[in-house]
Amino acid sequence: MAKLGMPSVDIAFVEAGIEAIQRSQRGIVALLLEEPQDTITKLLKDHEITSGSGDTASTTKVKAISNPFVVYTSDDIPSELSEENKDYITKTLIGYTKAPYRVRVYLMAKDETNDSKADKFAEALKGMATDRWDYLAIPTITQAQCESVGTWLKTNRENKHKRSKVILPGYAGDYEGIINFSNTTIVTANKTYTGAQYIPRIAGLLCGTPMTISATYAPLAEVIDCDRYTADERDEKVNRGEFFVWFDGEKFKMSRAMNSLVTTTQGKQEAYQTIKSVDIMDMIYDDIRKTCEDSYIGKYANDFDNKMLLISAIMGYFRELESGRLLQKEYSTGYLNEENIKNYQLQHGLYTKDELADMTSLEIQKLDTKKKVFLGFNIKILDAMEDFDLPINI
Repeated sequence: MAKLGMPSVDIAFVEAGIEAIQRSQRGIVALLLEEPQDTITKLLKDHEITSGSGDTASTTKVKAISNPFVVYTSDDIPSELSEENKDYITKTLIGYTKAPYRVRVYLMAKDETNDSKADKFAEALKGMATDRWDYLAIPTITQAQCESVGTWLKTNRENKHKRSKVILPGYAGDYEGIINFSNTTIVTANKTYTGAQYIPRIAGLLCGTPMTISATYAPLAEVIDCDRYTADERDEKVNRGEFFVWFDGEKFKMSRAMNSLVTTTQGKQEAYQTIKSVDIMDMIYDDIRKTCEDSYIGKYANDFDNKMLLISAIMGYFRELESGRLLQKEYSTGYLNEENIKNYQLQHGLYTKDELADMTSLEIQKLDTKKKVFLGFNIKILDAMEDFDLPINI
């Protein structure tokens, strides 16, 4: 008996080298914070908070929250959290041109005996794996734990279809889903942060960046000092796949918005290195996959007409992205993948090479492929203006 497994949707972006639906809401930060177990237990139950003392004392009833809980504005931050965790959430909410769509806060019990363990966050991450979010920030992470978290993220992206990203402090992940935030010191008027402690701010900034622009040179108005780099050092850091805050002589702002990928291969080139392009690819992947799972798998006969209807639906989605200036206008195309259809016929002994060679293109497209749907699309993701070449003749 053939081993079918569960129905599957496989989507791959292949960037051509020199040689060579419904749009979802993006901008969700997953924030993993540590609190004493007593505090977490209290928050998960209805309880009372007493303020003031003596005759002026008052009691407020507080409803239980869930874990995780969602924060839209600072009013949603529980007062029982530590001052550090309140600050992390507040920094996340700053965003960039807009605030993040939402901040999903996950609480884990603080246990100092686990602080040096590489897999300290493994159990908490298991519970986060099935949720939808865009960027993960863990402000208490240490260098020893970055590899474990990075590997977890990569496994989720590659094997479990979870197109999320993580921001890690000073970790050269060499992967499009890992942002290497490389500052070691960030100073604001009220506090000095380590790189790890400032990651929530960076996650909020990326989730608050519309997909029509990039986070390159995004200003950070609250920063009054940080690590200083020469022009050559800044170029070297970008080439090493680092994302960092720098001082331009007047203000503090972000570097070129790149992820940690530095090792490019055929089919995975420059577009995979830019945060903006990967965000768009992830959105497309999630949107098409969800539509196929919710509206197509098992619900239509696998004939030529229905395949063409699916192409039409996906092309309508791409046209919407073209109109929103995420994709190059009038470039997107969709088609039935004749090469894959022919290979399917050969592999299953349905037709010979000679028989397929005598068929017209339309006849090949109409061949039965059982449960398989072989489609293909061409799109061109638009990047932001970043490099200018402006000769001026006088």
